[in-house]
Amino acid sequence: MKFLKAYAKYYKMYKAFEEILKDLHPLALRELKKYPEGKADYDGVEFHLTKKVEKKFDEFVEVQLKELRDKINEIKKEAEQRGDVIINEKETFDAQIPRSSKEEVLATVKDYKKYFAIGG
Repeated sequence: MKFLKAYAKYYKMYKAFEEILKDLHPLALRELKKYPEGKADYDGVEFHLTKKVEKKFDEFVEVQLKELRDKINEIKKEAEQRGDVIINEKETFDAQIPRSSKEEVLATVKDYKKYFAIGG
């Protein structure tokens, strides 16, 4: 139980900080745009603007790509049916905070409660 307890503690903190960062991100981005070359360094953390590019293909190309994906999936399915696949399995686990109690659980993290001004 010792390690599950520790994991739960840090997981809650991780999720709380993730929510805080999500809220701060647009504000920090706006501030960073004011810096020369979109670069800044604060308290040992380097910030820089990046461009994310998303390619949009025309309808004809998308149809061709979908056909190729379908063909790939069919080849994979046939290989599985023939037994031409090696399955490597290892145990791991997932952790999550149920949506129904997310606010309540994250509010137990002092920094989250303070940042979002929850409670007293």
